[in-house]
Amino acid sequence: MGIFYLFLFILIILQIKFAITIKLAVRKLEKNQITQELAENFLKKIRSVWWVPYTTKYFNLMRKGYALIYVSQEVSEETKKKLLSMMKFRLVKGI
Repeated sequence: MGIFYLFLFILIILQIKFAITIKLAVRKLEKNQITQELAENFLKKIRSVWWVPYTTKYFNLMRKGYALIYVSQEVSEETKKKLLSMMKFRLVKGI
């Protein structure tokens, strides 16, 4: 039973870490003008997220981050395609 609780505790900690990472990454996009460098930093941070916490709030934040990068003229098409494939891999729907 002890191993089960340890595993559960680790999953809860990871869930919180991923939620905070998503929230901070999108907030940084909202506050700054979107550039290629900022988009690549967003990609790097989202790569560290193994899964999106299964709530509407975090899926909407991921969609919002994608939309902010997608409408930017300064971000290359290659970066936008990488972001789209990453969102699909993280099971973010509605993009």
